[in-house]
Amino acid sequence: MPEGPSDINNTTVQTETGDEKPAEASKWTVVTAAGAVLFIGVGYTNTFGVFSNYYQTHLLAGDPPEKIILIGSVASSLYFILGAFTGRFADLVGYRVSLILGAALMVVALFTASVSTTFWQLFMSQGLTFGLGLAFVYMPTTTISRQYFGARMHGLANGIIISGGALGGCVLPYCVDLMMAKYGLAKTFRILGYIAIGVLVPSIFFLKPRASQDSRTRRGQVFDVELLKNKRFLWLLAACTIAMIGFLPRYFLISSSAEAKGIGSTYASWLLGLMNGLSIIGRIGIGYLSDRLGKGTALTLSFLLCGIGHVVFWLPAVSLQDENTETAIALFTLFVVFVGVLGSGFISLFPVVVADMFGSENLASKTGLLNTAVGFGTLAGPSAVYAIIGSGLHRKWMAGVLTAGLLMLVGGILLSAMSAPWNKIRRRTGAESV
Repeated sequence: MPEGPSDINNTTVQTETGDEKPAEASKWTVVTAAGAVLFIGVGYTNTFGVFSNYYQTHLLAGDPPEKIILIGSVASSLYFILGAFTGRFADLVGYRVSLILGAALMVVALFTASVSTTFWQLFMSQGLTFGLGLAFVYMPTTTISRQYFGARMHGLANGIIISGGALGGCVLPYCVDLMMAKYGLAKTFRILGYIAIGVLVPSIFFLKPRASQDSRTRRGQVFDVELLKNKRFLWLLAACTIAMIGFLPRYFLISSSAEAKGIGSTYASWLLGLMNGLSIIGRIGIGYLSDRLGKGTALTLSFLLCGIGHVVFWLPAVSLQDENTETAIALFTLFVVFVGVLGSGFISLFPVVVADMFGSENLASKTGLLNTAVGFGTLAGPSAVYAIIGSGLHRKWMAGVLTAGLLMLVGGILLSAMSAPWNKIRRRTGAESV
């Protein structure tokens, strides 16, 4: 479509039809701002492994680990579980309102956690309230790129946005560990609260939905459940939910499983940060590949490679005898490198695949339906695997790791069974493959 003249100071370019196309600077400003929001939201939840170790040895030493882990599980899964509601909320009332509400809840959660001293107080603040806040910001930040980028670059743009959370998960665990050692738990939470304010306020200012897109979505029922009648969507939902049950355990258990095999606590914590850091490459890379190989194909490969990493590297690592520390270090390191680069990118592809298969109108609502089902799997995964592993001196690490890996593989196989016929249909119609 021919473009009319543009002003270098404008953030949009006028087309002959009267629609406005966002300028390049405006596009990437939105991507940066969305990534910054997830740096705080997802990044903070990805640091829970550090908090968990502190709680088990200090503040909540009398509570069992499987109970303490619920704090992190709730914070890390609510933004998926509530997706059907928060996605529709963002579509109906506007992205900006949803972002402001979510940011306020996250900040309140951090300052409330700073005065919490019991499990239930931390569960309500660090777990429930922060998770609610993240739920309200997650859907707008992960779907807004579709308004600025066409289908051809949607995967790359969303991969960069989602990598903001991975960057937070890479940097923040070390910062939190140092701050707790120097300042204590309460002051650490307050510092995190001030950092959140400094990042979220300017980011939300720059996260401006395109006016024409925002107004088109503010109609319809409170809950749009039409997709639940679509067999392809139900198949996608089942595959992603099964895979995501096996997704989160590694983030909570990689450090403790490494320490159980004689690896020092410093290196064990470093493994978590390395895995988060490398997932930045993985999420941007899988987004780029999805724009070329097909969205569903990229998602399938990511599930399968993640499961393979569990079986090939993590499973042998936890099966070693305690005296094989050097071999354990090598296998644990290979695992986090493999899954970080090749098996962590699927998080960025959910909105991309949904938009490609079912259209981009009301994308937050559509992706939210998928995320809600996936969220229950994400919530159940860590506790289920922890229950399999058990506690005490006779932990069944092999059974837990194998369970997580097989779930990822099953999800990938189910998705490949759906993607193959769908790609044939797309090729016949001359459209891009999923």
